Amino acid sequence: MHAMEQRLNPETGKRHSRWVILRDSYPNLRNTTIKTWLDWFPEEKFGRFFWDRPYRHEIRIGDIELDVVFFSALEEGDIQKFRSMEYTGVWFNELEYMSHLIFMEAESRTGRYPAIARGGAAWDGVLADMNAPDETHWLMKVTGEVQVEEADDDEEYIKPGLPHNWKYFVQPPAVLEVRDQSGRNVVGYRNNPDAENVKWLKPGFYDEKCQGKTKAWIDSRLRNQITFVVDGSPVFKNFNSDTHIAAETLQPVLPIFHIDAEGHRIEKKQDVVVGLDFGRTRPAAICMQIIDGRIFIQHEFRRYSLSATGFAPELKRFLERTYPGCNYRIFGDPKGQDRGQADERTSYDVFKYSGLLVAPAPVKQNATATRIMAVESVLDQMHKGMPRFVLSPTGCPTLKAAMCGRYRVKKNALGDPEPMKDKYSDIADALQYAFLGIGEGRAMVGLEAFSNVRPIRTSPGLGSGFRLGGRKVG
Repeated sequence: MHAMEQRLNPETGKRHSRWVILRDSYPNLRNTTIKTWLDWFPEEKFGRFFWDRPYRHEIRIGDIELDVVFFSALEEGDIQKFRSMEYTGVWFNELEYMSHLIFMEAESRTGRYPAIARGGAAWDGVLADMNAPDETHWLMKVTGEVQVEEADDDEEYIKPGLPHNWKYFVQPPAVLEVRDQSGRNVVGYRNNPDAENVKWLKPGFYDEKCQGKTKAWIDSRLRNQITFVVDGSPVFKNFNSDTHIAAETLQPVLPIFHIDAEGHRIEKKQDVVVGLDFGRTRPAAICMQIIDGRIFIQHEFRRYSLSATGFAPELKRFLERTYPGCNYRIFGDPKGQDRGQADERTSYDVFKYSGLLVAPAPVKQNATATRIMAVESVLDQMHKGMPRFVLSPTGCPTLKAAMCGRYRVKKNALGDPEPMKDKYSDIADALQYAFLGIGEGRAMVGLEAFSNVRPIRTSPGLGSGFRLGGRKVG
């Protein structure tokens, strides 16, 4: 259609255009994209197809002269393929596999053919198709469908909001969920009466495709829902997004003041529990409140390539801004007690200097299995018919991804499974330290979960309102 819209070249009497079609690999180009393309536009009718790389189709029909080039573009190193090239348009087939950098570079090469001297293009731009992508995909940040995270040092910041000249279309889901009376559990699926293109499918097609599939697969492929694509075995297999993620953003419970009958000012505070991972590469903190036996995980705080000296004051400002007037119980990585090579201060010393007292999470030898089991135990628990573990859908985007499967297991050099180290493991570690700090590690083995824990005031020199998780003495 766009090729037919191009202006006639007065010298040749033809409508010239040049397009590139991008896919993540040459095997996928050859076995899927090109196979479908030639089914639509067979050579005997539309023109010769050249099978040397990069593949290309020279379409010559009527007054149309359309050249279509097929490229693979998965790695950022592929960007160099597009430099100095001139195209009318680009079609991204399966955009979920393309990086933002590749997208930007390829898009920048559109509108350059035909040359202005030969009349220019009547239409130029980008077309793209995709299945529902991962929550961390750059396009979901552009559309605003997920909260934008602060970028790692090796990542780019994605500004939310569609550019004014973009159009974004979401196809209706093929199937709809059927839930039980509680509304929490999916018990089956039914065909969506608003589904598109059903006339091209055999009867019962979607019923058949639902069989034997996981909920995540059905959500992504048949319900067109944004999900997390997991490579590897998730650590928290008992996490259920329908059960453990709150329906709306969790708001902090802030101090309440009132005057009693005798005119005294009464203050009621809800403590904030903070789990802290000190890593210099990706320091992270998790903030939560325990209300009526349930754990409400409200916010995460992350920074990149920042030492404890820089992270501590930033975290303090975040806590003061987000939880004004609250008391804090902060639990950290036991390794934070190790002294630095440059000086004799530990990470705990640095945080204390900034006015934040941190207690080491009670876990022997920082055992990963113990930490994970403390969280798993809570995930399996209900309190008054409701889950004890409640995660904010917006305040903890990285932790949400980690719990949904991005915190995953791989085999180490000895062949033993262990969690992969990345930003998802950092935020998951912070969560584990918080859970151990409030006694969930003891509770999972049948011991009392630190019933005598109370906030302890810091010394006046550290500033008022800051407290440390600890035990009564005596």
